[in-house]
Amino acid sequence: MDTFLINAFEPQEGRWYCWNVNGAVGYLKKEGTRWQTAVQVLPFKDMTDDFYGPREEVPPEGLPRSVMVGPGTALTLRPVLSEKPYLVPVQERLCLVPATEAHFTVLFPPALAFETEDNQRIAAFTPFTCSEAWFGDDTASGALCVSLPPRCLTRHPEEASSAPPSLIRCPLVIRNRSKTPLELDRLAIYTEPLSIYEHKGSLWSDTVALDATVGGNIEMNVLPEIPEAYRKIREAPRNDTGDFLIRQGADFIKNITSL
Repeated sequence: MDTFLINAFEPQEGRWYCWNVNGAVGYLKKEGTRWQTAVQVLPFKDMTDDFYGPREEVPPEGLPRSVMVGPGTALTLRPVLSEKPYLVPVQERLCLVPATEAHFTVLFPPALAFETEDNQRIAAFTPFTCSEAWFGDDTASGALCVSLPPRCLTRHPEEASSAPPSLIRCPLVIRNRSKTPLELDRLAIYTEPLSIYEHKGSLWSDTVALDATVGGNIEMNVLPEIPEAYRKIREAPRNDTGDFLIRQGADFIKNITSL
């Protein structure tokens, strides 16, 4: 992966620069404390192989522009997880008998943020548009999710490693610790407890475990083991994850299984 997604860059005054992230393009120009930005997004299914930046380039005429006023000399275009949960369909209905587990990798399309060296956010945008879907029985117990296509869930490590560099790879283990079979046709992953890492040119999140329990719940947990070679580039925005994850457990079992 080109390090422009994690390394700082100091733009020259009054010049436009562009970052092309698999076909989505972010533009930025600095004039003193005035930062001007423009973005060109595309549907997730239309991602390209283009991946470069920053490069001097003026945004197309008619592309809406935004202005942010604030101090700073250098900035970074950083990947961010969606604030909404990711909803992923399982291509082949998954059935786990008790005391078994299955391993996958989920490919998350990121959000992106221009940030200065003191972590001041200049602008943020979603480079790849996805449809949205409701996960839950009602507005009190559910959530509006980013709906991903089935190809974003894979069991094959080579598919994860060859995925576009802007995607965030999330290792996933589903464990049936209950006494009855567990059936899944879709799953939701909440992003609050997840940090982002870089390793050998790829972006990774923490490993997520979905645990079906004897009590009839599914609990989402973040596994603590992080390989030493992984470099953390964004801290999870939420650290008090225990109560949140356990509370969401009943929603998982009710909404994504057929038990």
